[in-house]
Amino acid sequence: MKVLPYIILPLLSLNAVSQQSAHPLKIKSTRITHPIAKNPMKAGPETNALNTKNYNTLYQYGTAESFVGGLFEANLPVADLLKHGDFGIGAPGLLDGELVVYNGQAYQSQATGKTAAVPGSFKTALAFVTFFKPDTTFHISAALNQKEALAQLEQYVSHKNSAYAIKISGKFSYLKTRAFPPYTQKPYPPLATLLDRQKFFDIRNTSGVIIGYKLPPYLNGLSIEGYHFHFLSDQKDQGGHVLDFAGGELTVEIAKIQTFILSIPQDEDFMQYNFKSNIHNDLEKVEKGH
Repeated sequence: MKVLPYIILPLLSLNAVSQQSAHPLKIKSTRITHPIAKNPMKAGPETNALNTKNYNTLYQYGTAESFVGGLFEANLPVADLLKHGDFGIGAPGLLDGELVVYNGQAYQSQATGKTAAVPGSFKTALAFVTFFKPDTTFHISAALNQKEALAQLEQYVSHKNSAYAIKISGKFSYLKTRAFPPYTQKPYPPLATLLDRQKFFDIRNTSGVIIGYKLPPYLNGLSIEGYHFHFLSDQKDQGGHVLDFAGGELTVEIAKIQTFILSIPQDEDFMQYNFKSNIHNDLEKVEKGH
């Protein structure tokens, strides 16, 4: 049976009413709307560009389950990834740190603490990108930790079966991030067995951007259910997978994702990988870092 290199799915959505959080933090919010051409056949240059770039379409290369299961080899060059999005997160090959895509440039945060831009020839083993165009913006006056910030965010991403791209920017008083060192010896073990190799970073009083997604339960396995964030400092010299953060006067921008595109790796290791039904516990362990 021939395997298609792409799968394109429209995402489900609910028409539920957002519930207001009882959290006492004060927030200011605005909603931004973008006009849609009434007649697509007579759309102007801006609309054509939007269609070309597929704004707020989530493009994914590889699957979370196979990566967490030990498929650490990278096959997709960043130059090809950036054709599908200018905003997102991912994993370098051989588990060598964390990847973030911001404003059309990819950055690698390694376990050594080094964060730097990577060339187009750099390859990723797993990546999630979109051309980001927010439809909702709000501000958090203060958050003592990630839990507090997400309590406010939940008001704007309350549809449990929707997918959202999320950007949080501003001055962070504290961030806890992590990165894995490279693992080069085959056969590669499941990622959940390598958690003791993580390197953690305590970042203080740094301006930057948190980039990531909130994805619905039905994508778990293909992707990672819930929130998944990476960080990049304004100086482009600090980053990693976000485990916790605190800050004040943070700007949150949200884009609702309506289409999901999966690019299927064509290498032999992926084609022979034995997908399992009990991988969800491992996904949660890797996401939380323990």
